[in-house]
Amino acid sequence: MPLTLDHLFLFLYIIAVSFTSAAVVLSLLYWMQKRNPGRFNTFILFAYLTLLLLLGGVRFYLEELLSGGKGTAVGIGLAEFAGYALLLYYLPATVNHIAGRRWSALRLTAAVTASMVYFILGVVYLFSGFFKPVAIAAALLYILSLAVILVDIVRGIPQIKQGSTRAAVLLITMLTITFLPLVMIGRLMDGSGERWEISLSLRFLFLSLYYFMMAISAIIFYLKEMSANPTDEIPLVTTSARLPLTAREQDIAASILKGLTYNEIAENLSISPNTVRNHVANVYKKLSVSSKMELFNVLQGKS
Repeated sequence: MPLTLDHLFLFLYIIAVSFTSAAVVLSLLYWMQKRNPGRFNTFILFAYLTLLLLLGGVRFYLEELLSGGKGTAVGIGLAEFAGYALLLYYLPATVNHIAGRRWSALRLTAAVTASMVYFILGVVYLFSGFFKPVAIAAALLYILSLAVILVDIVRGIPQIKQGSTRAAVLLITMLTITFLPLVMIGRLMDGSGERWEISLSLRFLFLSLYYFMMAISAIIFYLKEMSANPTDEIPLVTTSARLPLTAREQDIAASILKGLTYNEIAENLSISPNTVRNHVANVYKKLSVSSKMELFNVLQGKS
């Protein structure tokens, strides 16, 4: 029975690898459509996730099916813990770039703390097992940092203009915030002797499902974005004569309406993101609006 279950999990893993690889290819094609840092960063993120998925598969194969030695477990375990620790930093960093915002002190502290605690817990476990008092205290700090990261990303979602991008970022964030604690809980279950095989198999199942769901969301997002007609842009209903804006401010207002981030607008207009922010502030003031939703309504002639 365990052999049959393990092979079923391997089959699910192969499906997850296939869909994740497809997401990487689509992200590369999406970047090649329009080469900008934002699209390149998403390609790097998915390529990085694929590497982590392959590491997880190698670990399961060597430890579970071939009963690899301690050195194999420690080596691959270190690579996995380091990879997921970096993911805890890279995920909010990617959201920052997409939303066109900078690191805040709290945001950076939470990301770095979660990454360090996750990696340190992993190293301690691999070499000496978990010390319960220390592990519990570290886990509480880790959960607090994760909560700060989650709340901050959710609060930053409205700054992402495109609805499909918002949905993809939110889904990937929720999957990651849920998956990584499950990985750590699975490690805690390892000391139960006869439950080792079940624990490892279940973690491998969680791993496959996590990447499969992320890949599906990414594939849907990229297919939707790449199939959109680039000429189908939302026009400014309000004419230039009616807008009390300079030519540059009108360009920036039109770019915002298209869903571009501040960084993308800056790149397209060959100006700095700070200059874009200053122009946006002037647009808000001249049009007497205080939110992006109000700005959209004015630019589309709804108010």
